[in-house]
Amino acid sequence: MRGKIRINFFLIILAASLFSVYLYAQEEKKLNPTLEKGIGQYKHENYDEALVTLKKAKAEELSSTLAAYYLGLTYKQLQQYKDAVPPLREAVTNLPKIKGALIELIDCLYQLGKLDEAKKWIGEAEREGIRPAQVAFLKGLVLVKDNNVPEAIDSFKNAKSLDQSMTQAANYQIGMADLKANKLEDARKVFKEVVLVDPSSNMANYANAYIGALESRAEAEKPFRFSAGVAWQYDDNVVLQPANTTLATGITDKADAREVYTAQAEYNKRFNDLLGIKGQYFFYYGKENNLGFYDMLSNTFAIQPSIYYKNSLLTFPLGWSLTNVNDKFYLSSPSAAAVYNVMINNTNMFQAFLRYQNYDYIWLPIIPQEDRSGNELGGGLGWYWFFAKNKGFVNLKYGANRDWTNGNNWNYVGNRITATVLIPLMNKLNWTVSGDFFPQNFTRSNSIFGVYRKDQVYTLSTLVAYKVYKDSEIQAQYTFVKDDSNVGVYSYNRNITSIGVEIKF
Repeated sequence: MRGKIRINFFLIILAASLFSVYLYAQEEKKLNPTLEKGIGQYKHENYDEALVTLKKAKAEELSSTLAAYYLGLTYKQLQQYKDAVPPLREAVTNLPKIKGALIELIDCLYQLGKLDEAKKWIGEAEREGIRPAQVAFLKGLVLVKDNNVPEAIDSFKNAKSLDQSMTQAANYQIGMADLKANKLEDARKVFKEVVLVDPSSNMANYANAYIGALESRAEAEKPFRFSAGVAWQYDDNVVLQPANTTLATGITDKADAREVYTAQAEYNKRFNDLLGIKGQYFFYYGKENNLGFYDMLSNTFAIQPSIYYKNSLLTFPLGWSLTNVNDKFYLSSPSAAAVYNVMINNTNMFQAFLRYQNYDYIWLPIIPQEDRSGNELGGGLGWYWFFAKNKGFVNLKYGANRDWTNGNNWNYVGNRITATVLIPLMNKLNWTVSGDFFPQNFTRSNSIFGVYRKDQVYTLSTLVAYKVYKDSEIQAQYTFVKDDSNVGVYSYNRNITSIGVEIKF
């Protein structure tokens, strides 16, 4: 008896299944030919043609939710989200309901920023159990856009627990949510998980780009930074012998090789999104091999308060430098400046600056008119163009300055034009070329030569730097300086060649 009941039950189920297939086939046969044609065009990705056909099909059958569904899908594929919403809304509201349209409707509302309505349909999809993993993922996207990051991350975690195939996409969105919440270390860890799932995928490439950017930012925002360098230099005119040697007789040695040692320490503190401060120390020591009288030691201390804006930065560098020559105090020089940098767009930055500096030369001059102690006031404008993913740049700068000195012979007005180009030749190899033109017009007649002195100083420099490890570099540099003056004793040529190593940590 029980066997017969089981057989009858099985036959009933089989009959019901066959009947469902029959009804589906009948429904397919009943499809409006225009709608059928439009669906075919959609499935073959002929979206422009499908749009025309499906509009016609919808007009022929105003109550057809299937026509509304495919019309909404076609608008969505054409990224016309606003037009896609009404037919998709109709497909999930009228009978017979097309439940799959819920996912598409939620996505369109998310794209349009209609978050409250998107949440409403997410709630319905959750109640009806429609594609739970996809709904959880979309819910996370909506919550992120609505600035509810903690719940958004929970939704993405729920999505990947419901469907493991969504793990990479969910982790990527978790990383983006962490970025929005400024949880940079959490974001970096999650992006690494994205890469591990499928290193060859496009999503992994995007994640790697974010990892690189986050690591660079973390490096740039380290509170303590240090560097040290050593270089060998050859200078063919240490003493600035005039180009016309008859004007300076008795000079037997003008060229020398030297060792240069440098160090820098820096501390950065960001108090909040608006204010920060930086403290710096610079050390320089140049030891001449033969011309010991020109050994130079310099210590510079600086502090720089900063004000951060959305696309700009205003800084106020304050500094003091003390220079020794031949083991004796030579120059004390405090300074103050204001620098404003503003990003015009992703590749262009404008700069404006003002600077004041005091010079106190400790060594007594030969005559009072040669006393170079005094004050300098200057300012200027600059422009940067960044290229090669911001690894290279072009910089043009114009500056003007006015020096008032205790001795009449050193008062002057200067104008300076500088151009610098940094070209990333390879991943670890950079080439920098810089040119500088600095005309100086002295404002008082020279007490020794009886003329108003005019100088034109030209400087050309080129630097090749190869990164050995992170920011540690091997550097080779050549610099040429030419001073043309209407007072021959101040005209000279100078060539400096150096090779060295700089280590940053």
